[in-house]
Amino acid sequence: MLEIAVCDDNGKDLDAITEKLHEICAEMREEYHVSVFRSPDGLFEGNTKIDIGILDIVMPDCNGIDIGKKLKEKFGDIAVIYTTSYEDYCRQAINKVHAFSFLVKPVCKEELKEQIAACLREAKGHAQEGELILENVRNGSGDIIPVVRVKVKDILYCEYMKAQREIAIVLAHEMYFYTAVFHKLSEQLKDWSFAINRRGSIVNLSHIKRLKGYTIYLDNGEELLLTQKRVAVFKEKMNRYFHEKSV
Repeated sequence: MLEIAVCDDNGKDLDAITEKLHEICAEMREEYHVSVFRSPDGLFEGNTKIDIGILDIVMPDCNGIDIGKKLKEKFGDIAVIYTTSYEDYCRQAINKVHAFSFLVKPVCKEELKEQIAACLREAKGHAQEGELILENVRNGSGDIIPVVRVKVKDILYCEYMKAQREIAIVLAHEMYFYTAVFHKLSEQLKDWSFAINRRGSIVNLSHIKRLKGYTIYLDNGEELLLTQKRVAVFKEKMNRYFHEKSV
């Protein structure tokens, strides 16, 4: 579902943009949810996912550009669309936040629709690359992070830690721990280049340097165990992956 957040201290402008969004998403037959805010405080309370943020740049006691930067820090690939009556802010929005677009008030429905469509095209491009969105994870330093976006291609392997009852997501330079059902994670990754090397462990074939006996050598220098009962299926999947890659 597409999550859209609109923030504007002007109630009239807020209602006008929200009404246009409902019409646009209905016309595009896109499953969506719109959250509206008269101040930016609510944007950071309880939200674990925002795909598109539509912000007024000038609001009392806050700067929309600073809010956009904070949203980028929390939600990663969020597309920020600014609305304002002051075109002079355009350069700041682009340079400081790398805003997706800039719309001058009163916002034209067709222009807004064009930007929403462009956001969707970019989001689908990210989805094709593959991405996991993890909530309430612990990093290697022990810090709890509300939301982390991890690109599938960057994952070396995933392993269920029985003692901690957590799943470890291992990247080249970072490790995340979170509570989830390992089988469900395996299902999420089944359409990507992953194979089960032993019970409670799944490895990204694209990071395998070589396989010798029952030892998997990864491109970061780590070694993983391949159990005997998994060898045949694992080798078949690995050989198929490297064959398709070379074609």
